[in-house]
Order: sequence, then C-alpha cells, then structure tokens
Amino acid sequence: MESTGMMALFLAGSDSLATSALPQAPTVTEERAPRSAAWSTFRGRTASALHRLAWAVEPKVSGNR
Repeated sequence: MESTGMMALFLAGSDSLATSALPQAPTVTEERAPRSAAWSTFRGRTASALHRLAWAVEPKVSGNR
C-alpha cells in the first residue's frame, strides 16, 4: 500500500467527522463505560502473560537464513 493510503486510513480513523454523508446530520457521541482499576490490572497482567507465553513457544531462528 502506498504511504498516502496509509495516511488516509490513519486520518479517517482519527476524527469523528466522517460519520455521515449529510452536512447537517446530528452526531451521537459514544460514551465509554467506566472501567475499574481491578479490570485494568487484570487486563494488563493477562496481556503480559500471553506475550511471555508466545515468546516462550516461539521457535529459535538461527543466524543463517
């Protein structure tokens, strides 16, 4: 993909203005559900454990390819 295409994808996802084709269409703001600190801690530790597991089972690559 060209670099301009990647930039367009990045910019399209970075603002909330591209939600309707109508110029005066009302916008609905999405409210995020409040997350507890315990959930954030659990999520972070689970992600770390999964990464470590993936690195542990990753095959070793020799220097000569």
